Amino acid sequence: MINFVKGSIALCRLDKPIGIYLIFWPALAAAVISTDVISNLDVLAIILIGSILVRSIGCVINDIFDKDIDNKVERTKSRPLASGQLTTLEGWIIFSILAICIIALLIQTNLQTVIVSSIFGCMIILYPLMKRFFLGPQLFLGITFNPIFIVHAITESITLGSFIFFFAIFCWVVAYDTYYGLCDIEDDKKLGINSTPIWWKARTQNLIFGFQFLFVVSLYFVGNFYAFSSYWIFALMVISLFFVYQSHLAKNNEYLSAFKNNNLVGMILCLFLLFEIYFIQ
Repeated sequence: MINFVKGSIALCRLDKPIGIYLIFWPALAAAVISTDVISNLDVLAIILIGSILVRSIGCVINDIFDKDIDNKVERTKSRPLASGQLTTLEGWIIFSILAICIIALLIQTNLQTVIVSSIFGCMIILYPLMKRFFLGPQLFLGITFNPIFIVHAITESITLGSFIFFFAIFCWVVAYDTYYGLCDIEDDKKLGINSTPIWWKARTQNLIFGFQFLFVVSLYFVGNFYAFSSYWIFALMVISLFFVYQSHLAKNNEYLSAFKNNNLVGMILCLFLLFEIYFIQ
């Protein structure tokens, strides 16, 4: 039992919470824009628990599909399914438990959220297969692990602003996951797995910058839509400085550090939004 619990924690990557943060921050940002999160702590709780569950189930299904690939890659060969610490059946049991927990959480929301979440749930299951036949799986990830529509469905506030914000987060996800893809580019080439760094080749850093630029520009239009103050421009400038720093890290081949730095980008985005909503407006 102890081995199963330890394996489950590792399989869900609960010991490596960066993925949870990268889902939670944009989800929190979407909530801050669309509702009074201080007065609606139930929404905040759903977002927090949902971020943990969604990231966990995404990791589990990814490892189930990739167990015969992960054991050939140095960085992933110690994962529970790839190493044999857990069996595939145990992986499916954990997946089923997480799915039940997600359904139980969705029941606490509304029909619109259930429908939107079901669509994204199907995409989460499909995502691990994308790298096998789609040149840019990071593009699919940018759509799949993008919580804006789900959160705005919870708060019943899907508007044009939601679409602009969704596109902004899409661009951000593609950029940071391309940094993540650069960590495994040599192994991916050997195994015949697709990724944006393999697809984009020498243009990779320029295209990362392009997606980061679109992220910042889209956030500018988000600010316009929701009538933010001119202070929002300063927020975007600060976020841009983080991207400059990430580019510096990438030039030194510190791709994982560049990827993880996006946790701070998400945190800063939320802090600025909280300040804008609760102190400026």
